[in-house]
Amino acid sequence: MFYNTNLEGVESTGESHEESPVVNVAIQNKSAKVATDDGTRASQLVNLNVLKRFLSTRASNPEWHYSTRKIDRDEKFLLSLMREKGITYSSAPQSVLTSMRSTLITVIFLWIPLIPLMWLLYRQLSAANSPARKRKPNNEMVGFDDVEGVDAAKVELMEIVSCLQGDVNYQKLGAKLPRGVLLVGPPGTGKTLLARAVAGEAGVPFFPVSASEFVELFVGRGAARIRDLFNVARKCAPSIIFIDELDAVGGKRGRSFNDERDQTLNQLLTEMDGFESDMKVVVIAATNRPEALDPALCRPGRFSRKVLVGEPDIEGRKKILAVHLRGVPLEDDTQLICDLVASLTPGFVGADLANIVNEAALLSARRGGENVSMEDVMQAIERAKFGINDKQLRRGTLSKELGKLFPWIPSLVGRNDTRQAGLQGPLGYQTFS
Repeated sequence: MFYNTNLEGVESTGESHEESPVVNVAIQNKSAKVATDDGTRASQLVNLNVLKRFLSTRASNPEWHYSTRKIDRDEKFLLSLMREKGITYSSAPQSVLTSMRSTLITVIFLWIPLIPLMWLLYRQLSAANSPARKRKPNNEMVGFDDVEGVDAAKVELMEIVSCLQGDVNYQKLGAKLPRGVLLVGPPGTGKTLLARAVAGEAGVPFFPVSASEFVELFVGRGAARIRDLFNVARKCAPSIIFIDELDAVGGKRGRSFNDERDQTLNQLLTEMDGFESDMKVVVIAATNRPEALDPALCRPGRFSRKVLVGEPDIEGRKKILAVHLRGVPLEDDTQLICDLVASLTPGFVGADLANIVNEAALLSARRGGENVSMEDVMQAIERAKFGINDKQLRRGTLSKELGKLFPWIPSLVGRNDTRQAGLQGPLGYQTFS
């Protein structure tokens, strides 16, 4: 039934509009198509007036029912009109199949795209994502024999090893195990290697972590990771926790609005100060910015000992080179190369010296040699000091312009060109023997 025709029928006849089990009527252009339900399914086109007379002969209770769908923004008009005419109306309940279909469509188009997001949130918020649970303790094979050039730091850390091994002399005097050791020094001086050597000498599990691993996007996750790490270390006690670049999480509080970093630092302070007297867990941290650390973190009771790991002197550089040249085949005497390189590398740290040895081995392999020669070592020193460039630097733009204006300037410069005599290096430096 058309909607506008339905309204006309309501205004004129005042009949009920619902679906009829006896007769179905389709009204169009003031005529109706009637289908009786007597088994013959006969249909004919009748006039509206005839239909009205036919309906008036029916019982007082209407058996004709009409149905129509809901029209947007026109519901009030239809309902008010049916109220005026005294028509009984009701809404048909939704079928079970239609309800299940709409629910399934909602689940498919709304919840299924959210499954990857929920999985990511679960991984971020779950404690199973903790680095302490993923990382197993390392059994280090590095000892103090592999660390040279930092003799003063080795002496201080040997006491930590003795306490971890339960030395009778320390127990007899009532000495307690230091709860934390802070290694301070420039980059590349061997702070991480020292911590590994302590764990290797003591023969205890070693938990190396970076302070940046505790900085998370979600507030509270960094503190949870700190708790998990210390819980695992306590189960493996005696053990050593090494935190590299401590200033990333141990900076002074109140300088920023980073609540996550402050909560992580507070949890670290609580864990370090909450050790029991017989809990053999040592925290070793390394930093090259001790002035940026929070004062509460550096106080005695947390980091009770601060060890300076500075640049090695010439004797320390010789010992470091001897360690790195152990497995390298040399054409010349090892002691001679160590003395020469140590004298030519003032201010170099252990990482720089290790890089020189590696560069010399690479240069020897490039030329197809079986052993590392003195020439390879000297070229490696040149690369470490002045960069990789075997071409003389060109004169600047100002020198070129002056040379065009005054042709006699290049001749004066050429008279003092020490590179022609083989004394000047590729980047302008000079060597004297």
